[in-house]
Amino acid sequence: EAPPWSSSALNTRLPISRYAMNLQARRIAQEARGAALIHAFNYHAALPALAAGRRLGIPVVCTILGLFGPTWREMRGPVAGRGFQALERHIVSRPYARTVFLSDSSRRAGIAMGARAETSTVITPSIDLDRFRPAAERDDVILFAGQLDRRKGFHHVIAAARALPQLRFQAIGWGHDVAAMRAGAPANLDIIEDRGSPAYARALARARVFLFPSHAETFGIVVAEAMAAGCAVVSTIDTIDHAGARLAPGDEAGIIAALSRLAADPAAAAAAGAENHRRAAAFGREAIVTRIMQTHADVIAAAVRP
Repeated sequence: EAPPWSSSALNTRLPISRYAMNLQARRIAQEARGAALIHAFNYHAALPALAAGRRLGIPVVCTILGLFGPTWREMRGPVAGRGFQALERHIVSRPYARTVFLSDSSRRAGIAMGARAETSTVITPSIDLDRFRPAAERDDVILFAGQLDRRKGFHHVIAAARALPQLRFQAIGWGHDVAAMRAGAPANLDIIEDRGSPAYARALARARVFLFPSHAETFGIVVAEAMAAGCAVVSTIDTIDHAGARLAPGDEAGIIAALSRLAADPAAAAAAGAENHRRAAAFGREAIVTRIMQTHADVIAAAVRP
């Protein structure tokens, strides 16, 4: 006989701000009554979900989507940033039945913050492999995609475009006052305001090189999508094993040198792109969903074991 939690699936959206979610332990417990476990995410759902799980006597799995550590001080300032950093450490170190990280490097950082190694695991996000495929022909374009801000390293994209005026750069994403960004950008940088439309997938499919100079990521899903689309990747994240060039966050000179090298050697860029397309198969949805379901099954079995 099928267990009661497998008989139906319900979707309920609470019409509240994400900050108010921290106060919804009782409501979460109401929604989870009869469930075998609760799967929550940081930042605002983790602590109330844990309280709800204790109230109901069921295990809680928490996926750590964001993990910024000292980078909070850059994003929020030296005072507020320390507060966010302390809250992050508190959330990550709670005794969940399983703490899921998006990459090995994120798991190491989480354990350093107090997450229990024995109940920590890595499950990467999945991507739509049918949506992100290489185009038959590629353009000599260096593409950045994502939020146009300092944490994502957009200022390094601007600096690289200024340093390499002979190359064509394109940025597709969103941010504060995009019109002002366009006005101040070098002539060889085209900024397209977009947030996940079909234009994004088309841009990845045609770009020869993908540039992602982020300062802090738990995974960096745009890198996985660029890999699936067959781009050579130049990035400053260590969460995904990609072909192209990997540099330290903030290494602007290294970024410029790597872009110059790939631009001067189209065959090497093409080979890196082909290798990335091959590696991206590991991020297919079926494989990732199977890992999530197995994690749930293991947690439930441990919870009901006499």
